[in-house]
Amino acid sequence: MYNLYNKIKRRSIIEYNNYKSFSTKRKILVFESDDWGSIRMPNKEIYNRLISKNIKFSLDDSFDKYDTLASENDLNCLIEILSSIKDKNDNNAKITLNTVVTNPNFEKIKASNYTEYYYEVFTETLKKYPNHENSFKLWEKGISLNVFKPQFHGREHLNVLMWLNSLKENHYGVRDAFEDNVFSVLVNKKEDERIHFLSAFNYKQIEDLKFLEKSFIEGLEIFFSIFGFKPKSMIAPCYTWDGNIEKIALSNGIKYIQSFLTQNYSLYTRKLNSKEYIYHYTGEKNNNNQIYLVRNCEFEPSRIENPNYLSCLKEIENAFNKNKPAIVVSHRINFIGGLDIRKRDRNLKLFKDLLNDIVVKWPDVEFMFSDELGDLIDNNQFNSK
Repeated sequence: MYNLYNKIKRRSIIEYNNYKSFSTKRKILVFESDDWGSIRMPNKEIYNRLISKNIKFSLDDSFDKYDTLASENDLNCLIEILSSIKDKNDNNAKITLNTVVTNPNFEKIKASNYTEYYYEVFTETLKKYPNHENSFKLWEKGISLNVFKPQFHGREHLNVLMWLNSLKENHYGVRDAFEDNVFSVLVNKKEDERIHFLSAFNYKQIEDLKFLEKSFIEGLEIFFSIFGFKPKSMIAPCYTWDGNIEKIALSNGIKYIQSFLTQNYSLYTRKLNSKEYIYHYTGEKNNNNQIYLVRNCEFEPSRIENPNYLSCLKEIENAFNKNKPAIVVSHRINFIGGLDIRKRDRNLKLFKDLLNDIVVKWPDVEFMFSDELGDLIDNNQFNSK
């Protein structure tokens, strides 16, 4: 019953988004994929060890079962599929890689007795994983082939202040996971209060905003140093942010805000307006004239027991029939094989089948990155042929 309720609720929110969103007769398709660059679970052995200690993980447990850094083989497979599919303009299929640019430096944090936070750039993290040393060269290959385009997902996929506080207070499981370079644990302080550490832009008090602004600016500087360009769009980790974060983003060049169907407010903002979330739609502008790009389709086979791509195809068809762009969310977990290569291979086959069906069903489809769609909306070109 719960799953049925959520499906009905999701469908109704999608219909609201499609009704409110701007219209275009062009068949525009955007794939957005989150979590690139961020660590999650290093290997199966660590996962099993932490589970045996009755350590709980935050959010959807499938991420901790199957998600990890992208290996050379993972990236080669994904690039091969994307490069094999062309749209009406002879462009390859594309994925916006929403990228976290750093990870915690566990050794330095421990040496400070959990009082100071230190990070390392994700390209350095890659070198510590087997079969990842040349992974970033494949990022660069994907960018040069125009199948990958990184955009901003935060300096880290981690709420640093909350995590450090739990490490200091030695909440159950947090230091055990820390010893294995894992931070995605769930802390149960009370029956009615659960804490997880993945919402990087969440904060409880206005004083914490200075830390977030500093990390945001540093993250964008590191992004530029890695990729050689500045991102125009961002997606908040766990879809949690507020107007203060949007102002920081605007002052640092972010014009477009990727979003799920709902935006979760920060704990600080919840106290002010007594609301936990708000709905958005594609083409909506906030008070800063930043444009929201809202995901109205979903391809998440790693989170489903017996997946297929037909539900995603139907959501794309629904968007196109209503003269809306299709924005598909598909997290990194769906393309990663480090913890379960059979699941990755199954997912990649489904993904290729989805892409093949798309170009057959809609030969006039146009693949775009998130910032390209944002530019199109911003320039009022969406009603052009």
